[in-house]
Amino acid sequence: METMDNSVHAGQRYRFSGHERVSHNVAAELELPKMMELFGYKRAFMVCSKSINTRTEIAERLRNCLGDRLVGFTDEVGEHSPLSNVLAAARSARDLQADVLISVGGGSVMDMCKAMQLCISEEAFDRDSLLKLQFVLSEDGTQMLTTSSAPARIRQIAIPTTLATSEWTPVSTPIDDETHLKARFVVPDGSPEAVIYDADILRHTPLHLLLSTGIRGLDHAINTACSSSPHPFASLLAEKAIQLYIENLPRLKTDPSYETLTNCQLATWYTGMGQMSVPHGFSHWMVHIIGPYGGVPHSDAACVLMLAQAKWLQGWAISQHERLCTSLGRPQQPFHELLGDLLCELKMPTTLNDLGLTPANVEEMIEPALQHPMVTRNNIRPIVNEHDLRAVLSLAWAPSTQAASVD
Repeated sequence: METMDNSVHAGQRYRFSGHERVSHNVAAELELPKMMELFGYKRAFMVCSKSINTRTEIAERLRNCLGDRLVGFTDEVGEHSPLSNVLAAARSARDLQADVLISVGGGSVMDMCKAMQLCISEEAFDRDSLLKLQFVLSEDGTQMLTTSSAPARIRQIAIPTTLATSEWTPVSTPIDDETHLKARFVVPDGSPEAVIYDADILRHTPLHLLLSTGIRGLDHAINTACSSSPHPFASLLAEKAIQLYIENLPRLKTDPSYETLTNCQLATWYTGMGQMSVPHGFSHWMVHIIGPYGGVPHSDAACVLMLAQAKWLQGWAISQHERLCTSLGRPQQPFHELLGDLLCELKMPTTLNDLGLTPANVEEMIEPALQHPMVTRNNIRPIVNEHDLRAVLSLAWAPSTQAASVD
């Protein structure tokens, strides 16, 4: 009698990202007015980083193309999107009666706009009111559920300048100025209404930032492909994204052609279209601890944690790693070695030491990591207690400090 593998037939749900339009291979200053017209927007509030505003012509060109449809602007976007900046900008956009947010930048800028949207929709314009809206987990611990009940009063049009895929999720994790911990929001209709991919804009992004955010995007794709509850459509997209990232990120150093930049943006697109449909593991979430506690950019932390997770999963994610290595033309190489080679080629950090952290620094992160709702969930190789957490982190140290860091 033939038996049925219930895991194969378990219910699977694809979570559509909620975007209305994605424009690719376009000039942002030509496309943005078309998007404003398409959606009927008249009063835009633009958010960008201070570096984009002061060191490039991007913000000025976009302001000019909007003309009198631009009613507000801020470049007060701190690293990790501090709540104080979110609340100040949300109050300003409300007072100016903005009907759309325009984000020009990377994850911090887009996260800020998502949180601003939540403030405006819920009329939550102070810290305590906003923090009450943090997400909760589904009963099985695999899905993040919004606690907001208000319909979206304002949406975002995103013009990404990095490669980390924030434009593809409704999740916002700004840092609380008072506790230095990440707040965690799932914003209804929080994914941008439209995304404008202009490859030429990436030329203004510092190379290290472009490469490190590309690794953060790669980490998202790997977590999707190696999810504890995979989805066939999400895995297919993630595997293509991984191939594009690994083939094109090194080319950014030697041949940053339009095609290479476009391929990197395609990688973020493929990653983003699937990543919200499956739970991610340790490396995705531990950056939310190392970032604020260690004063480390998310994308730099992702380099180190992505590599440590691949080592942790060796012998556990066998079919996933074999499939990825084969698709990359290196079927006999352990997946963590392939990733290590990539990081070394890009001159990206590979150890906690490279991030400037000491065992004492990381010791302070153990309890917050254990208390985080996602760090110890949804890992193919379980990470459920302090011993497990120390064991996987021990894989992220340089050999000279590794022994001393293991419990």
